[in-house]
Amino acid sequence: MPRLPSPGQPSFSPRILVLAIGEAHQLLHVLGAARELARTGVSTDILVSTDWHEQLIAAHAPELSRSVLRTPLFYEGRPLYQCPPRLPNLLLNLARISGYNAILTPERTSTALKKVLGKQCPKLIHILHGAGDREKGYEDRIRLFDLVFVAGQKDYDAFLSYGLATAETCHVIGYCKFDVLPPGPPRFFEDNRPVVLYNPHFDADLSSWMSFGPSLLEAFAKMPDFNFIVAPHLRLRGKGRRLFDKLSQLSQAPNLRFDGGSIHSLNMDYTRTAEIYVGDVSSQVYEFLQTPKPCVFLNAHDAHWRDSPFYRHWTFGEVANSAEEALRLICSAKAEHPGFLAQQVAGFAAAINAGPVSASARVAALIRDFLGRA
Repeated sequence: MPRLPSPGQPSFSPRILVLAIGEAHQLLHVLGAARELARTGVSTDILVSTDWHEQLIAAHAPELSRSVLRTPLFYEGRPLYQCPPRLPNLLLNLARISGYNAILTPERTSTALKKVLGKQCPKLIHILHGAGDREKGYEDRIRLFDLVFVAGQKDYDAFLSYGLATAETCHVIGYCKFDVLPPGPPRFFEDNRPVVLYNPHFDADLSSWMSFGPSLLEAFAKMPDFNFIVAPHLRLRGKGRRLFDKLSQLSQAPNLRFDGGSIHSLNMDYTRTAEIYVGDVSSQVYEFLQTPKPCVFLNAHDAHWRDSPFYRHWTFGEVANSAEEALRLICSAKAEHPGFLAQQVAGFAAAINAGPVSASARVAALIRDFLGRA
C-alpha cells in the first residue's frame, strides 16, 4: 500500500479503488459515495466484473465512466444475476489492488486481501448493501474492515453489541443508494389498479418462494382487482431459479409482471411503484418503506419470529403462515395499515438515518478524514 504524506503537505492525494466484483445490485450502494469522492478531488477508480456494472455507472454516475476498470474475469452479455467468481478475481488483481490507499466495497470477499497482502493491504472500507435484519448480515468478516458504514442506528448498535466494530471504526451515514436513484419509476401496467410487489428472498432456509410461490401465483392470476410484480431477490439460484423461469414462461395473466433480474429490480422502481409489499426477509422492505405503505410477511418455515431482532421488520405488517392466509391479508392490507404505521415509521428511522447532508457526502467526508489520519 502506498504511504500517505501528512494531510498538510501539498502531495496528499489518496487513491481509492471501488471494488464492484459481486452481483450488480450491490453497486448502487457505493456509487454515490464514489461519485462524491471524485467530485471532491479524490482519485477514484471502479473495478467492475460485468457489463451490467458499466451500464449502471453510465446511467447513474456517467461522470465516473472514464474511471472504470475491468476485472480479468469479466462477464459480458450474461444475465444480471450472474457475476464471475469473486475470489479468483481478487487474486488476479493483487498487483493492481495493492497500488491503492483504500478499497471501498459493498461486499465481503475482499476481506481475504488482509490475509493475502498482509501489511501491504490497502485500508478496507465497507458500506453495507442494504439495511435488513437477516442474521447472516452480522458476520465475523466485518471485523476485518478498517472502516464500516451502516445506514442506521439499528445496525450500529448491533455491530458494537456483537463486537464486530467499535465506535471508532463504525459510522452511521444513511442510505447512499437513495442518492443515485432516477427521479421516478415508469408505469408498469396500463390501468390504475393497486400494485402488489412479491419479493421472495434467495435463501432457501428463509424464503417463501418454494413453499408458497406456486400457489400465490396461481391465485394472483385470478385476482383482477390487483396488479402483481413478482420480483425475487436477484441471487435466487438452483431449484428456485428454475421454478421462477418455468412459472414466468407459463403465465399468460395480464395482471402479472415477472422480473428475474433487471435494472428495474435494482434501482427501486418496483419498491417505489408498489402499494403493497409481500415478502419474507429481503432488506428491500426498508427501501419500500421510504414511504410507509402496507406490508404482508410470509412465514413459510414456522420461524419463531416474535421478539427476534432478525425478524424485526415482521412487526411492520401482518404475518401469514400459509399462502391462503397471505391472500386474505393482501386484500385487507390497506385497511389494516393504520395499525402498523407508527411501527413502520420508527423502524425505518432506526434502520436508515436521515439528515440534512446526503449519505454519500457524509461517507466521502469520513473517508477523507480517515485517510488523512491513516
